[in-house]
Amino acid sequence: MVIAVLGKGGVGKTTITALLLRRLLESRQTPVLAVDADPSSCLGAALGLTVDRTLADLRDGMRDDPDRSPSVSQADWLAIRAEEALLENQGFDLLTMGHPEGPGCYCFVNNLIRTYLDRLARSYRHVLLDCEAGLEHLSRRTSGRPDRLVSVANRSRMSAETIRRALHIYRDLHGELPRLDLILNGFQAGEPLVESMITMASNDGMAFGQIFLVPWDPEVAAFDAEGRSLLELGPAAPALAALCEWEPVA
Repeated sequence: MVIAVLGKGGVGKTTITALLLRRLLESRQTPVLAVDADPSSCLGAALGLTVDRTLADLRDGMRDDPDRSPSVSQADWLAIRAEEALLENQGFDLLTMGHPEGPGCYCFVNNLIRTYLDRLARSYRHVLLDCEAGLEHLSRRTSGRPDRLVSVANRSRMSAETIRRALHIYRDLHGELPRLDLILNGFQAGEPLVESMITMASNDGMAFGQIFLVPWDPEVAAFDAEGRSLLELGPAAPALAALCEWEPVA
């Protein structure tokens, strides 16, 4: 399955992606290809990994490669070299997209992600996409056709509105929505705000299959401050425990 995690910037999307990866590893839903498709490239840090090379780095270097034959197109050259950007780990690999091609332009690397994601996915049980903030991957058709959309919102009403607009864009582009999950980050059960956030995010009959409330977690905050991998969180960590029933197939 291709699982895309989307949400407004600053809602904790990358943290949630790392926790979902942890769930996949714990439930032995492996191997997983984790794709950091956000130009800020924070997923590697959340997983305790040092990313030395991204797809964007390869793209930037191909013009100066003395070994590239003039008969080989840029897209073909980058496809051949793309595996150099893969970080292999126990149960999962990480592919980092990197910075945009130019001011406001994500087209070349995004097109590469879209074009070769299907090919890469054949070697993995699941593909987990940490999408860039906002609506770019949906409006530019760069996240392919995910089997599952996991929307993340925090306590900001605008984050719920962003989800609603993103899902409208997706439905306009593709005609139908895949399975939807909603994760409210920084919430406790029983808060009055929960219902209004769900209503705002699911306006116009867009129903979520699963809804999870992830509380603020001091252990997650400490790991982030220390640069430790969220894959090492203890099983009793509140944020991880809140997602213990999340499954890629339901």
